[in-house]
Amino acid sequence: MTKSFYIILTGITTFIVLFLMGQWIGRSYSLTKERLIRQIHESFCHTTEQYEADRTKALPTLFREELDKRHLDKLIFRMDTVPLNATNTVLRKDIRYFSDYERLFNEQRTFTYPISDTQGVQAHILNPRAGSVGKLLYFFFGTTIALAILLLCIRKQINIIKQQDEIAHMREDFSYAMIHDMKTPLSSILMGARILRSGKLDMKPEKKEKYFDILEEEAQHLLALTNKVLTISKLEHGQLLLEKSHIPIRPMLEELTQLFTAKTNKPVTFRLNIEAEDIFADEEYLKEAVSNLIDNAIKYSGDSVDIQITSCLYNQFTQIKVKDNGIGISLSAQNHIFDKFERASINRNNTADGITGFGLGLNYVMNVTRSHGGYVSVESQEGKYSEFILSLPISTEETTV
Repeated sequence: MTKSFYIILTGITTFIVLFLMGQWIGRSYSLTKERLIRQIHESFCHTTEQYEADRTKALPTLFREELDKRHLDKLIFRMDTVPLNATNTVLRKDIRYFSDYERLFNEQRTFTYPISDTQGVQAHILNPRAGSVGKLLYFFFGTTIALAILLLCIRKQINIIKQQDEIAHMREDFSYAMIHDMKTPLSSILMGARILRSGKLDMKPEKKEKYFDILEEEAQHLLALTNKVLTISKLEHGQLLLEKSHIPIRPMLEELTQLFTAKTNKPVTFRLNIEAEDIFADEEYLKEAVSNLIDNAIKYSGDSVDIQITSCLYNQFTQIKVKDNGIGISLSAQNHIFDKFERASINRNNTADGITGFGLGLNYVMNVTRSHGGYVSVESQEGKYSEFILSLPISTEETTV
């Protein structure tokens, strides 16, 4: 059965539970009210009997004691002296059925006890529902809270089911994208190995060396991918140990710009604006993070790429900014670009965009900056530019100097 079926079934079950709880509360109220009437009736009868036997105590005092014995201490009453010939007086001897006393109870009074030939005492119950509703309120609020918790749990479960579905789809997209992206280098490695094994290039050393270079580059590509997946996993589980030190920014950026200028097929112009000369970080992981940003800038730009890289100080952070003249990022997409496998989902839905990858680069950047105690942000306009900003905290040694 599908998860949607269980979601609908949970909703129907919740409605049934609410209906049954309402029935239970209603029936419990009627039963409790009937018992309350009987207890008040019996309390007043015992009170009058005790008063007739011993009149040292006042009738209200005796009535109060009887109510307290029956745990009806929340009831409030008053005693009124009424003439026995009044139309609204009902003597105890005139009550033949329980329904007679129930009518009096609903009118918030009890029967009249004669204290002389012409006068009697009548007890008026001022809050007749306190003995029943008071207790039922605890059940009602308890039931309400329990149902609220139940509904919250159901909602959480529904959200978890949805998230699991999304994660399952992401994993499918990730597997699809990874296999698709690995297929080319693996095919190149296999083809190159077969050609080299055949001996056809033994007499052509230059071409043979070129094939070795291709094999090495493709193997390095697969190794870098594997290391990136492992690094992200370690970062997410807090198992990665960073070796932070003061890194000179200019040499690192110049090395990266030379590397990308050499390996890209597009004409790329790099402009460096170095205001902050060093940064406190783990050089290996920071370099890989900046490399991912430069790689994305080239991927998501047009035929001519202009990349501006800036380093500066901002509050207590050292920032490295990578700005391109590419296609930009929509506001809706900016909320998801740092999610793992986000690119994989795009690739599966649109394999004709000519861009490979499966959403690990920006997630790697985010995890690296977080592990350094910093953060990454993005500013972009569609069709104009995108600028990614790495912000890493200044070392405590620097701030105390």
